[in-house]
Amino acid sequence: MPPRTRAGLSRERVLRTALELVDREGVDALTMRRLGRELGVEAMSLYSYVENKQDLIEGVVEQVFKEMPLIVPGPGPWQERLRNHARAFRATLLRHPRALRLVAGRPIVTEGTTAFVESALVELRSIGLDLATADRVLEVIASFTLGHVAEWVEDDVRQGQRRLSGRHGIDRERFPNVATVQEELPSDPDAEFELGLDLLVAGLERLLESGPAAGGTAADGAAASGPAPEGPERDPADTTDATDAAGAAGEDELGEATG
Repeated sequence: MPPRTRAGLSRERVLRTALELVDREGVDALTMRRLGRELGVEAMSLYSYVENKQDLIEGVVEQVFKEMPLIVPGPGPWQERLRNHARAFRATLLRHPRALRLVAGRPIVTEGTTAFVESALVELRSIGLDLATADRVLEVIASFTLGHVAEWVEDDVRQGQRRLSGRHGIDRERFPNVATVQEELPSDPDAEFELGLDLLVAGLERLLESGPAAGGTAADGAAASGPAPEGPERDPADTTDATDAAGAAGEDELGEATG
């Protein structure tokens, strides 16, 4: 049954308001009672639009993914398209840093998130990956992007904790490299992300060049590599190996029977 609309409410408005609440105050603020106050209705009224708290959270994640355009075939080399898709994902996550925990921890269950993942798998398969490898590559790209964003979102928190603990520096004599990095080299999240993308693309290029590891089965790889080399010619009268093998098999069977 389609959700009812009451006092200007709809499922879309409920979910957008929930995401806005998370953006302002964090995941812990997202309760049915608090969301009801934001919308000017009783908490019980929300169950006309979401089944339960689980459905609400999944809907919030879907709202984030709706800001990501579906991936469609485009011009240019696949390497640059992959970089652009990852950059768009990162930009979306940075717009909703407090929803990061929800995005990272939810399975793919809604139509919106499923449609996005399907489009990404189609793109990866178009460059020559089989489905299983495409799925793994997508997981690697998503994990890298989520981890990178989480690192920088939490950086201010960690710096504040270091200030409170009185840790203002590192012993340069014992840890010269770490001290130099922290004291002299400025952080550049954009450059770090681009370096990570370069490494991912380089690894994917090598995977594609390997052939059977991407886009084929083990049997395909065996066929592509040609027939197995033949061993040295044997004297038909020489049955030593066969006799030894038969004897070994017999000993194994006896051992299993008496074990």
